[in-house]
Amino acid sequence: MLTVESFWRDFSKHQQHNQADKRYLLAYSGGCDSHVLLHIFSELQRLKYIHTIRAVHVNHQLHDDSARWAEHCIQQCMPYDIACDVISVSVDKNSGVGLEAAARKARYAALQNFMTAQTILLTAQHADDQAETFLLQSLRGGGVKGLASMPMIKPFATGYLCRPLLHVTQTNISEYAKINKLNWVEDPSNLSTNFDRNFLRQNVIPVLKQRWPSLNKTVHRLTQHQAEAASLLDDLAAIDFATVQVDNTRVSVERLNELSLNRQKNVLRYWIETQNSLTLPDSVHLMRILNEVVVAAEDSQPSVSWNDTIIRRFRGKLFAERKVFTSAPIPIENWQPDKVFALYNTGNNTSNSLLLKTAETLGEGLSVEKVANKNVSIRFREGGEVCCPHGRGPHQHKLKKLLQEWNVPPWQRNTIPLVYIDGLLAQVVGYCVCEPFAAQSTEPGYQITVN
Repeated sequence: MLTVESFWRDFSKHQQHNQADKRYLLAYSGGCDSHVLLHIFSELQRLKYIHTIRAVHVNHQLHDDSARWAEHCIQQCMPYDIACDVISVSVDKNSGVGLEAAARKARYAALQNFMTAQTILLTAQHADDQAETFLLQSLRGGGVKGLASMPMIKPFATGYLCRPLLHVTQTNISEYAKINKLNWVEDPSNLSTNFDRNFLRQNVIPVLKQRWPSLNKTVHRLTQHQAEAASLLDDLAAIDFATVQVDNTRVSVERLNELSLNRQKNVLRYWIETQNSLTLPDSVHLMRILNEVVVAAEDSQPSVSWNDTIIRRFRGKLFAERKVFTSAPIPIENWQPDKVFALYNTGNNTSNSLLLKTAETLGEGLSVEKVANKNVSIRFREGGEVCCPHGRGPHQHKLKKLLQEWNVPPWQRNTIPLVYIDGLLAQVVGYCVCEPFAAQSTEPGYQITVN
């Protein structure tokens, strides 16, 4: 039976830090599971086991009742004297990863904004959710990490994400909600068996439990075994990555080929997900990287892409990048200091942006005097541009030749922002300031930052 006391005993065992200095942030959907978690933590706060708990509701705007659910969450938090933030997100329905995964991606991207080093984000996944995840990964042919399913606690943004109900069954959670007369909302999409998870929940898992009543405990043991194996693979990948990495983020094709096939695949997964925070490839795309990109001719420009990720090769190195979904960035005129300038969509509801700001040190960046009261604009390469990089003498150089000299991959060359002042090229962002627009050693300058 689930009680506040039994919950706290189990929860305390999994805490790696002193609870006294932690901020708990509850991802509150308004459903039964998250409301039980809300009630438990309100009791823990009342009993002074914890000091700070705050709720945040993410409105995915996918249902006609979304606004009503958000208001319900605010109202339910009031009796507990718990603040509830409501944030609305836009879910990319055409991302190619499915609606559920796209909503989850948008949700966690929004929740990152609430994190600090002292924050523990609480989510309400339980033992039955874990069993569903394990079965889904098995049916999809998931690897070791997939079969490890959901960990109890893991790093998230600058803090941690914790699933304190992961060992609690749905039955125990429902009993707790009824005993404490909790009020929650039901998302009708949870009843639709068009979603794989709902199909397993309603049509498969009940049958399995009739035959194997200890299904949840068995799945827990299996996921623990897989998590241990995944940890060992990551340890090996970290060792291999140290030998194949170039410039911290790129991989040497020559060094990669010195590894066995299995270690190549292992280190590529580690590089893509852990080092670049990109979506893991399935086994088909992973083999395409090895068979099409790694072994391609030196003068070719091979690539393999999936979802929002693309892998390319240039001059013996592998590049892992997030796709740019806008084919041609649009120049914006009259760009003013301290104004953020969005460049192009890079997926996940994000875009690269520029900011013109005052340099901290004299003699850095664009001359403030040369920028003041001038028409400053951002453009992109069309061909024929010339530049005289600061510190290289008075001679003009073709931008095409400079980009080749700087080893800029071909696919990146047309997306590098170019700063123009009164129609003249003044800076190649990230590479050089052009004469005569560079700040002199005794004068203030503007710096361009790219986010």
